[in-house]
Amino acid sequence: MEDNEEGVVGMIRLSLPMPPSTNGLFANKKVGGRFKTQAYKSWLQLAGACVKDSHRLNLGPYSISIALKRSTVSSLSDLTNREKAISDLLVAHGVVKDDRYCQRLSMHWDEDIDGECVVLIHPFEQGIAA
Repeated sequence: MEDNEEGVVGMIRLSLPMPPSTNGLFANKKVGGRFKTQAYKSWLQLAGACVKDSHRLNLGPYSISIALKRSTVSSLSDLTNREKAISDLLVAHGVVKDDRYCQRLSMHWDEDIDGECVVLIHPFEQGIAA
């Protein structure tokens, strides 16, 4: 995380394990209801360990950029199905207040990143071009 001279928060950078697809986050109970899958619980634990106390800013309006390394998943994998787990993790760990405050989202595949998933979170600034 970076602060400028006025103490305004700059960017938060997280390097996370590859998030599971939205299709694999929950399973259905035999009689009504849904529950988190073991794969999702495991990912939440691993990814949660990547969130430092200094990241827990409880940001209101924010912008997020997500880069994923395609070579770590099936070539049939859907890029956008990986976003929900990340957003929910950020809320659960107090990085952002709620994912409804996301004002701008950018995602892309990137083979040149270090690790499987890099997430950049910025306080939202009106009028900045994407």
